[in-house]
Amino acid sequence: MKIKVNFLTFVLAFVVSITGMYKEFLIIFSIVIFHEFGHFLMGKICGWNFIEIEIYPYGGCVKFSERLNRKIIEEILILISGPFFQILFYLFILFLYKNNLLLDRDFLMFKNYHYTLLVFNLLPIYPLDGGRIINLFLQYMFPYKVSNFITIIISFIMVLISSLFYRDMNYIFMLVMLIYEEFVYLKRQDYLLNKLMLERYLYKYKFNRRIKVDSESMFYKERYHYLKFFDTYISEDMYLYKKYGGRL
Repeated sequence: MKIKVNFLTFVLAFVVSITGMYKEFLIIFSIVIFHEFGHFLMGKICGWNFIEIEIYPYGGCVKFSERLNRKIIEEILILISGPFFQILFYLFILFLYKNNLLLDRDFLMFKNYHYTLLVFNLLPIYPLDGGRIINLFLQYMFPYKVSNFITIIISFIMVLISSLFYRDMNYIFMLVMLIYEEFVYLKRQDYLLNKLMLERYLYKYKFNRRIKVDSESMFYKERYHYLKFFDTYISEDMYLYKKYGGRL
C-alpha cells in the first residue's frame, strides 16, 4: 500500500514541531489513515486498480485508476467504507477509554476531532465523500452530465451555507479549496462524458436497462441507449462506432 504525504502536510508537521501540538497532529493523522484505509480495503475487494493514498493536512484521498463505467454500487460501497472504518476506530478508542487505558483529555480530544472530521466529510459537497455519494445517487436517476451539474450546484450552495457556521480559519481554508475543486470538476465535464462514451466503445459494455435519448449529452451510467440520428434511432454500439470508429 503506497502512501504519499502532501507537501502541506510536511508544512503542518513543521508547525507542530514548533508549537508542540504533537498529540493533535497524531490524532488527526491516525483518524485520516483509518478512514482512507477503509476506502482502500473496499476498493481492493471490488478489484479496483489502486494507485496511492495521499495524505493532506486535514484529510486524505485514495487514488484509483479505474473506468467511469464501474458499477455505481461498487463506488458507493467504497465511499461509505471510509466513514465506517473511522467509526470502528472510534469505537476501539472508546473501548480503551472505558477500560482506563486512555486519559480523559486525550479521549475528549480524539472524540472532538473524530466527530468534526466525520460530519464535515459527509457534507454534500464535492469532492467530499458526502458529495460523491449524492452524485452517485443522482447518476442513477439522471443522465451522467446532468447529475454532475446538479452535484456542483448543491456543492456551491452547501459551501455558502457552511461558511455561515464554520468561522475558524482552518475551515475557511478548506471551503476555499473545495470551491476550487468544484470549478475544476465543472471544467472537466465534457472530457468526462467523452471518456464515459469512449470506454463504452472500447470495452463493449452491455446493460439490461435500455432507453431512447435525443443526444449524447443524455447518456446514463448503467443503461444501454438508442440515440436519435436524424429521423430515426440507432443503437449505442452503432452511434459510438460512427463517433470513434467512423464518422458522424
